[in-house]
Amino acid sequence: MQGAKAAYDAGFTSIDEISRERILRAAEKIKEDNELTLPKDFDGSFKHYRVVKPVKQTLEDIDDFDLNNTNLFTNMVEGFSSKRLDIPGDASGEQTILTTWLAQDGYSFDANVQNIQFGNYYAHMVDNRLYLINEGWSSTQTKQLLNQLGANELHLQDVVLFGYSFNVAELRELENGLKQLDSKVTLIKRY
Repeated sequence: MQGAKAAYDAGFTSIDEISRERILRAAEKIKEDNELTLPKDFDGSFKHYRVVKPVKQTLEDIDDFDLNNTNLFTNMVEGFSSKRLDIPGDASGEQTILTTWLAQDGYSFDANVQNIQFGNYYAHMVDNRLYLINEGWSSTQTKQLLNQLGANELHLQDVVLFGYSFNVAELRELENGLKQLDSKVTLIKRY
């Protein structure tokens, strides 16, 4: 109890605040003690994740989804940003969705995520799973993906996409293209 009071008196109101401070202090100590042997890009930082429920308005927007409401359609990804969820931090909607899906798919928070570019579209790959979250996917990207898969330049088991970011034609073209491949790649649509 005495330690808890001392921590509270020092301005800490939760265990995670104490933990963050201890990590920062440990990183500084590591830097001091190992200055010559640490990699130049060592920053001793960490990521802080929060599990939150989306704000009521975001959930209502999803429930009341209307294809004719283009404003809603173009802002679905950013509806999951720290700002829109009204929580501290600077996570984009894309980062929030990707982190949520990685956890859902059994990956750790430090999973090796590769950014893969298809023209001007950036996708994310972990192991043999490709994540497509943002808008902007078109026939050009589908052709590039199918060519890389067909030439064995890219090896995938699953393509996971955020359904709100794809129109029906883009989705159908990608789905049909993946079905025609010799290797089986499963298309997973999430909303």
